[in-house]
Amino acid sequence: MKSLFLIALLPPEQLSEQIDGIRKECSEKYNVYAALKPPVHLTLYRTIHIEQHLEKHLEKVLMQATHRDPFTVTLENFDSFNNQTLFINCIKSPPLAALQKSISAIISRNRFDPREVKGGNTLFKPHITIAYRDVSPEIFPVMWDEYKSRKFKREFPVHAFTLLKHNGKQWQPVKHYNLVPQNESLTLF
Repeated sequence: MKSLFLIALLPPEQLSEQIDGIRKECSEKYNVYAALKPPVHLTLYRTIHIEQHLEKHLEKVLMQATHRDPFTVTLENFDSFNNQTLFINCIKSPPLAALQKSISAIISRNRFDPREVKGGNTLFKPHITIAYRDVSPEIFPVMWDEYKSRKFKREFPVHAFTLLKHNGKQWQPVKHYNLVPQNESLTLF
C-alpha cells in the first residue's frame, strides 16, 4: 500500500495564519477552495507516493539534508503560473536552492520518485499557493487583476523542514528535520 508524502517548509504559526487569511479571503471571493486543503507551506519536493515498507527509510535518509546553516526565506508579492495558479512569490536564495537540491538528490538516489523530471533544481520555483486547481479560466483574469499589484513582503527564519503524510483526509506532519549548522561538529568525548 502506498501513502502520499510532501516535503515542505512550514512558516511560523503567526505568518501561516496571516497567509491562510489571504487564502480564505480569495476562496470566499472567487469560490476557489482547493488551496485551503493543505497547510500553508513552501514545497521543497512535490508529492510522492511511497510504499509503506519504505516510509521509515524515507524518514531516515532525509536526515542527510539537515547538515546546513539555518537561513531566512523572503516572501514578496504575488505571481501566477499558467493562468490557473495564484501564489505568493518566494525569493530563490542560494541556501533555499541548496536545500531543495539536496532533498531532490536524496529522492533521486533512493529512487523514491519514478516521475523524476530531468533538470531537477532548475524547475524549482519557490512559492506559497493561494489558489489553484479549481480556478476556472473565466475567474483567473479577474483574480489576477486584483492580486498582481497587491504588495506583500514578509520574511521568516528556517530552522527545519517537514515531511508530511496525507492520511486520506488531510496532511499531517510526520517528522520535522532541524537544520544543523555547518560549524557544529559532533564530539565523541
